[in-house]
Amino acid sequence: MNLRTQQKPPESARLIALGTATAVCLILSIALGGGLWFFFGGQPVPTPVARSEPPNPIVAPPPPAPPPAPPTPVIGTALIPGGLVALGGADGIAPRKVTVESFFISETEVTNQQYQEFIAATRHAAPADWVNGAFPVGAAMQPVTNVSWHDANDFCAWYSAKIGATARLPTEAEWLRAAQGDDNLTYPWGREWRDNVAASKQTGGKIFPVKSFPAGRSPYGVYDLAGNVWEWTSDVELDAEGAPKTDDKGQTRRIIKGGSADEEPRTLSLSVRKAVPPNVTDPMLGFRYIIVPSSAPATGATTTGASPGAPAP
Repeated sequence: MNLRTQQKPPESARLIALGTATAVCLILSIALGGGLWFFFGGQPVPTPVARSEPPNPIVAPPPPAPPPAPPTPVIGTALIPGGLVALGGADGIAPRKVTVESFFISETEVTNQQYQEFIAATRHAAPADWVNGAFPVGAAMQPVTNVSWHDANDFCAWYSAKIGATARLPTEAEWLRAAQGDDNLTYPWGREWRDNVAASKQTGGKIFPVKSFPAGRSPYGVYDLAGNVWEWTSDVELDAEGAPKTDDKGQTRRIIKGGSADEEPRTLSLSVRKAVPPNVTDPMLGFRYIIVPSSAPATGATTTGASPGAPAP
């Protein structure tokens, strides 16, 4: 058999081939790495942009609430704003301050004409000095007198139904508030007595028609809170401990205020008070009423043009 002997390539040829392969690999590696850097490593990493939050909007404070609407005026009355009233401090009564809410008070004492309308509507008994259920001739605009505390309350109940609002006798504090205003006056017109501004002994000792002394009005324009006739209030007489006081007949007496036409000026001071049994009638004792604002009828009426002593329609 003729066997061929395989000859190995020379050593230099193998070295050349190995070097060539190594160079090719190196070139490929460089090329591949450069491409990767170009596409991925050469771009700067974006820095996250911080979002700026919008500033908090400026919230304007809510507008102030409108002031409450004043109560609807009622014909023949004056509006008395609420406030503090000082009570007591004399006759063994401890001084105290009372807060009263706003209210309407009749500009004048209730007149004979007004009271006659009440009698005609209810058949209530007439005052003792009336003849056949009629007041004296020429006395229509004079304050009604000879009425008890119970009579005055009956009138207020009837008048409440008539006008569709709550009418009642004033408390002593309400009465004083209407007479003194904010200045704790001695008389409705000021701190000193003045002649001829109230029906008293100085003016002859007789009862006058209401509104006869406009110079003697209170700071709120209320007439005859000093002089002319005493006026019932709803308050009972209290003892030094603040408990209702009774007389020797066991009756709880009621406070009257204002003095009357047969009194000396000092008795017409607003600080003066008397207490009498509720069934008493006297020719120098009458009354006026107040109306609670929350119950006042929405008539839109004003006091302007109201006839003296005429009841509200």
